Amino acid sequence: MTLLELSVQYADGAAAIHTRIRELEQLEQLQTDPVCAQALRRRILELTPLWRDMTRRTAHYYDRRH
Repeated sequence: MTLLELSVQYADGAAAIHTRIRELEQLEQLQTDPVCAQALRRRILELTPLWRDMTRRTAHYYDRRH
């Protein structure tokens, strides 16, 4: 696998996670049950660092300082 192929995989993964975060945010806004809304918020908070990390890896993939 080349670095370019790996970079594309990171970008695709980041996009998928970001899409899921947006979906969960919409579900949370529509949720009337506070327990369910809290569970959705917790999942969003779990996915956000993963998305940021994958985005950072893609943005600085060729930069050896990161």
